[in-house]
Amino acid sequence: MFKYDIKNLKGDILGGLTVSIVALPLALAFGVASGAGAKAGLYSAIFTGILSTIFGGTPAQINGPTGAMTVVLIEVYEKIGIQGLFAAMFVAGILQILFGILRLGHYIYLIPRPVIIGFTNGIGILIFYKMISYFKTSPILGTITILIMLVFPFITKKLPASLVALIVGTVLSIFYLPTSSVVGEIPEGLPSFMFPEFHFNELFIILKAGITLALLGCIESLLASLVVDEMAGTKHHSNRELIGQGIGNTIASLFGALIGTGAIVRSAVNVNAGGRTRLSGVLHGLILLAITLKFSYLASPVPLAVLGGILMGTAIKMVEYNATKEIAFASKHAGITVIATTVFTVVTDLTIAVLLGTLISMIFFVMEMANVYLKKYDIDCNEINKNVVSYTIEGPLFFGVANAIVS
Repeated sequence: MFKYDIKNLKGDILGGLTVSIVALPLALAFGVASGAGAKAGLYSAIFTGILSTIFGGTPAQINGPTGAMTVVLIEVYEKIGIQGLFAAMFVAGILQILFGILRLGHYIYLIPRPVIIGFTNGIGILIFYKMISYFKTSPILGTITILIMLVFPFITKKLPASLVALIVGTVLSIFYLPTSSVVGEIPEGLPSFMFPEFHFNELFIILKAGITLALLGCIESLLASLVVDEMAGTKHHSNRELIGQGIGNTIASLFGALIGTGAIVRSAVNVNAGGRTRLSGVLHGLILLAITLKFSYLASPVPLAVLGGILMGTAIKMVEYNATKEIAFASKHAGITVIATTVFTVVTDLTIAVLLGTLISMIFFVMEMANVYLKKYDIDCNEINKNVVSYTIEGPLFFGVANAIVS
């Protein structure tokens, strides 16, 4: 089904190995944070890392649980529990497949960049806020973990800061800073098939959450695809990517795993390490599977404060400070859009935030388009004894400026 160039083998193996090391602590953290448990996060990276990669439209992309999705998952879990959570994820997977079949992938790019930046900023703030409860279980461990996440990349980028933070934090908790709030025992063995059960009165919440997760997953995955294209010099297939995401997420939700998206940072790590084909993503999933089956007991003593600190450090780095400042200086309207979308993301539903941010951006666009300038040029009309004036129209011509031109 897939042709493979053997020349990519070394890079793909190195990419798969490297990114699996980066993905391990994040999968644990996202799983625990969602409420579904550490193993749900690990199996998310495995199922979506393998299936979404095989069936998706971006060969070098790495798929798995992400911060943006986790924010929604936490809210759903708090409202309707674990079964409702898996039901919402199942709905999201089916919708993503449908979006791809209907060829809606190209329309994701209509979302303005200021909206995407504001949305990302809001997600970072939400993740940080929601991890405070984990941080409070051991503030010292949490603080040390955050500092490692922020400072270690300046020392070296050869080792992922999240893995270093996980190891250092766990060792400190075992020998010097004991805490009772830990991951705990992770069941061994392969996951079993489980169709989610829920009450009929939860159906509206499930459908709404499913739509939010599906749209969010589409946006994040296709943004990651653009990053991979730019780094690897490739061109992804948008609609196939959505179908692949949907297949991976649908199956993941039926086996007790979280759904995932294309992960920008992990994909960048893969490409930088030499990964160029689907083999790297599949290998990353298989390595995580081996770790889960044989060494999952090593994750049991990991403190929740450390996992919370890893996500809080990730959240701080998610906020696009420089991009926000540059856009605000370049355009007042774009700056307002970024700030408004950030606020909407924090205080309202994530889908509503994107819709309102896009609406604000559209209003500003129409206002700018309506600025048509008529520059007057006087003409000497003595010979024909009439007053004639010449105007040059400067600006876009569309229905919104017709009245100004006629006047």
